[in-house]
Amino acid sequence: MDNLKFNPIEEKTINDKLVNLYGSHIPGLYKAVRPLFDDPDAIKPALPLLIELNDDGAYENADIRVMVFGRETNNWNDIVERGQYPYGTYNFNLSTSEDILHEIKGRHADGEPEVYGIGDIYHAYCYEDNGVGKTVFTRRQNQLMGQLRERLGNRRVEAVWNNVSKIGCGGMDFGKSCRRPTAEIREIEREYFNVVEEEVRILKPDVIFFLTGFGADREIKEIFNLDDDDFKSVKEGIFLDRINIHGVKYAARTIHPSRQSKENLKLHFDALVDDVISAVE
Repeated sequence: MDNLKFNPIEEKTINDKLVNLYGSHIPGLYKAVRPLFDDPDAIKPALPLLIELNDDGAYENADIRVMVFGRETNNWNDIVERGQYPYGTYNFNLSTSEDILHEIKGRHADGEPEVYGIGDIYHAYCYEDNGVGKTVFTRRQNQLMGQLRERLGNRRVEAVWNNVSKIGCGGMDFGKSCRRPTAEIREIEREYFNVVEEEVRILKPDVIFFLTGFGADREIKEIFNLDDDDFKSVKEGIFLDRINIHGVKYAARTIHPSRQSKENLKLHFDALVDDVISAVE
């Protein structure tokens, strides 16, 4: 894998641009994480979160595009069948550019052995009935988006899910979710898979919501080259800050919704929706 390079595909869609972004980083990333799988005592990284838009064109054709960030994704490697790889994660046998393409998109042509790619995990997680809609975080995310759509009336609003930390903990860390990536995993991401800012450029969200609580401010500042002055409190007594991100009409950070009372969640979501409406209308 030392000399492996990805040959970009023709960019006809947003998904093609994402594939080229991820493909350019995969050889270096896989080489960097391999030693963690060779070390029996190391916490193993989960697969990277690779965004794949649904093929219905809803996001691309929306009047308002929203990107919703969580903190990190742990222990999600068994969403599709990748059990032939270490802990169901990384395929370290990539040898061609086409192998990298299959690692991202999978291979589902009739008459050929099926290969499940990392994008298939995201697609199953987000768009299929047994996917992410059953988790507490995404039920709350859907609640927020429902409130926003109701307030915006006939304007089409579509959201894409992302994470501030693109690589969570996996492997030997199964069962220990709800934690930050280890310092070693985080450093590998910084050096070899620092893609979030480019994802934002490709997906061009009008609105970004960080439903991350206190736990990800450092990462947000690192990713977007921000400092404390770029965070402005919106309302006294509410954990809600607008964030100044270049090229984005509105961005804000508020509570992580998974362990909140209904009353506290409503208080914060109402304040967030009121604030974003004032910025986009």
